Amino acid sequence: MQTFDTPEPISVRLEAGAGSVRLVATERADTVVQVRPRDESSGSDVWAAEHTRVEFRDGKLAVSGAKRGLPRFRCGAVDVEIALPSRSRVYATLASADLRADGEFADFRFGSASGAVDIDVVIGKIKGANASGSFRVNRVEGYASVATASGAVHVGKVDGELKFKGASGSLTVEELRGGVKSRTAPGSVSVGVAVRGAVSAATGSGEVAVGIPEGTAARLDITTGSGVVTNRLQPSDGPEVGDETLTLQVRSGSGDVDIHRATPAHEAVGG
Repeated sequence: MQTFDTPEPISVRLEAGAGSVRLVATERADTVVQVRPRDESSGSDVWAAEHTRVEFRDGKLAVSGAKRGLPRFRCGAVDVEIALPSRSRVYATLASADLRADGEFADFRFGSASGAVDIDVVIGKIKGANASGSFRVNRVEGYASVATASGAVHVGKVDGELKFKGASGSLTVEELRGGVKSRTAPGSVSVGVAVRGAVSAATGSGEVAVGIPEGTAARLDITTGSGVVTNRLQPSDGPEVGDETLTLQVRSGSGDVDIHRATPAHEAVGG
């Protein structure tokens, strides 16, 4: 275990092959790094943990595994835990390692081959790309850009802008107060509650579902090739005083489109 004095948010750059990475951001004045072998009885895991480098200088923390050219690193798995100040910045490169980040972060960038990425809160910018691993973030306030080949992307609340591009991946957004722009070939798009902003979804063969709450006036522009469009909203002459506004544009080759009324999460819980 290594401990560093960090009275301010820091910048973290990490590389992980196999294993896991856990970040815990809280209001604290130090940073603690622990590196353990995934299996203490595995020689390759122990070797990989012993050769993981941890360096800190001028507010920048770097955690990296042994050079990939060394044969044992290819199969050694390590578990990395980092406790750090809230609103720190993270830059992560992952192979098959899973990453979980609890707490509030500023800018967050990641690249993952097949591991799962789970982030709590980002206040700022988040940019990520994964091949076949899943990605989840509970809340984004700012700007997010995510690209995937075949992984699933799940976003809790968006207060800002989200761009998604997938070869065959799916996108799920629980609540939107901003903008979503999605482009995917075969892949579905689901927005649970679109309170305000704009949704632009284009898919070759996936389904698109958007929930719009009472008090939000929506302007719809929907085109589908062979899919079925279901619009459960009542027509109106336009937004009333105090209404939120939403623009919805959908382009689907063969997928169905479902537009329906929805209730924001806080209203559903509070009654």
